[in-house]
Amino acid sequence: MVERLLPLGDNPRLSSKQLFRSWDQSPGFRVHLHRTRSFKTISARLVFHAPLDAGSAARALVPRLLGRGTRKHPSLRDLQVALDRHFGASLRGGSRKIGERHLVQCSASWINDALAGSDLTATMGDFWAAWLHDPLPDDDGLAFREDLFESERKVLSDDAAAIFDDKVQYARHKLLQLMCKSEPYARPSIGHKQEIDSLTRDDVRGAWQAMVGHAPADLFLVGNLTVAQARRFAKRLALHDRSSIARLPKTTHQKAGRVRTRRESQDITQANLEMGFRTSVRMGQKQMPAYVLMNAVFGGTPVSKLFKHVREEHSLCYSVHSAAERTKGLLFVHAGIEEQNYAKARRLILKQLDDLKAGKMQKEFVEMARGMIVSSLRALPDSAGGIIDFALERLIAGAPADLDGLVDDLSAVTQKQIARAAQTVELDSVFLLRS
Repeated sequence: MVERLLPLGDNPRLSSKQLFRSWDQSPGFRVHLHRTRSFKTISARLVFHAPLDAGSAARALVPRLLGRGTRKHPSLRDLQVALDRHFGASLRGGSRKIGERHLVQCSASWINDALAGSDLTATMGDFWAAWLHDPLPDDDGLAFREDLFESERKVLSDDAAAIFDDKVQYARHKLLQLMCKSEPYARPSIGHKQEIDSLTRDDVRGAWQAMVGHAPADLFLVGNLTVAQARRFAKRLALHDRSSIARLPKTTHQKAGRVRTRRESQDITQANLEMGFRTSVRMGQKQMPAYVLMNAVFGGTPVSKLFKHVREEHSLCYSVHSAAERTKGLLFVHAGIEEQNYAKARRLILKQLDDLKAGKMQKEFVEMARGMIVSSLRALPDSAGGIIDFALERLIAGAPADLDGLVDDLSAVTQKQIARAAQTVELDSVFLLRS
């Protein structure tokens, strides 16, 4: 079998200098191994891919219920005791979104076999398979007990409602509802509260069965494992006998149109300004390294133009920063401001972007921003989770997980290229949460 990365994204690219050695384990199930002796543990993450759609709420409940017990270990306590007996191994699940991809993730870690003095990797594979395929049944033998379902649904519903209490998160949520109203990206990764409240056990059982039976899946392994060991471990997860693997829709991309502005009043002391921009640059494209550095110079680092001019020089905000969604081509700016400074702050933020478009940037700050990004990338191999996050985002975008190549590309970006990347960015929507 040829071992190479076969990306899930829209623009597949292959590279010989990738962090992970990858292969198809079975239809719809791929394994990615980063072999290293830097860690005493094995870190693993199993990722199921689905569209970000109305089924996201049911899928988000699945890993929460899987974690409440299996037929063999019928309670959360029994599960934890069993993991503790395996030298403090861990197993947990959750959900998130990257672009318009909904991801159900299951992560595990355990010490390597040499330290354990046994084939702990095989044991964890069997344990994980039971966690995944044999959840605690009810009296009728059906997955997910009613009391556990109601308990976890309430927790998830409370999580969805809690966004109102975090005003920064709430303002970003409202911006997305305005900016991406007709796009899947506007949907929270756990679904909307009303969707969660209306879920039934049949909905969640159906989501679980569709996930383990048909969803494209990727297993990332980081640690001192051989390819043969990784193959045996992946086989134990029992994802090899699946048919009719679900197809994933392409991410939607739109151009910025007429700027939309909304305001909302609440009983708060500090106003939150959220600005949403669109760009034609997305991960996997040649211009992306320049765009990454442009965002760092614009507002993504403590030496950025937004921090230096809007916050320090003009004192128009308590906090300000920019962040890029690289798989969909979005850029966000957040600023915590006094309400009376809204117009000034908005104008000055846009001026910093206009200056970048015109090539007005200080070389010393460009180099400082570049150094921060390159340093953070070079530190990635020190974190198993960081390596997996890096590879997963790039896999979804159809870009190679080539860390050294990205560092080289960033090191070669010129100020003219930064300006050209800035010229692709256009304001789309503005949301102000005021007192």
